[in-house]
Amino acid sequence: MFIDRHRVGMAVELSAWERSLKGPERTLREQDVALLIKAAYDDATEQARAEFMAKVGKYPTSAWPWSAVQAAVAMQPRGGGGGNVGGIAIPVPVVPTRPAVLILIRGQAESADVDPGNRLPTRGTAESIEWEPLHKALDAWDTATILRWIGPQGWVSSVGTTAGTTPSGGTSGGATAGKPAESTGDLPAPQTSTPAIPMWRQPAVLAAGAVAVVATGVTVYVLTRPGDQARLEAEILRRQREAQ
Repeated sequence: MFIDRHRVGMAVELSAWERSLKGPERTLREQDVALLIKAAYDDATEQARAEFMAKVGKYPTSAWPWSAVQAAVAMQPRGGGGGNVGGIAIPVPVVPTRPAVLILIRGQAESADVDPGNRLPTRGTAESIEWEPLHKALDAWDTATILRWIGPQGWVSSVGTTAGTTPSGGTSGGATAGKPAESTGDLPAPQTSTPAIPMWRQPAVLAAGAVAVVATGVTVYVLTRPGDQARLEAEILRRQREAQ
């Protein structure tokens, strides 16, 4: 399976921004969110796209595109259920839920020309046991653990194994002999400070029932027929051809 570590790192950054940014800076960073959604959507399988659209469709359209990276919190029951005990308020713990964009990132379509450092053994196989803590961190959106597993050459396990490499230092899977794996240079590696993210000339982003085309501004085309995904995607392709 293929999970782009750079995009995961960006999702972590953008999810944090979603909780903290306000006003003009939040509006400015919407283009960074649009870039991640566009890249992840283009590379995802049809099933992942459908699941993503279904999830973001539950949010109000006014929250788009930030709803795609929002790590909402879910109430986690405690023994007594929290609440009020003996007149003392007992806080109920909350846990973050995975942002919708992670569906696209984890649902990327297979390709021979990928960065081998982003390729992991299929979950559930004997080879994947070493990487199970990473999958669990992604399931729980444990961002501190996720970031610790991101290395410069690939995902790095807790015992020091770099994804896509053999003990001799070669690559395993993902790269064709005599041909280097395709770079993911469109997206920067995660940084501790605000990353500088390049913008496409015409990044198009999708939401349930709407398309936002980001260029010198944001224009939203609302599709009146619910679920008309074929028409939605045709509109994107037409506008991308016009921009070329």
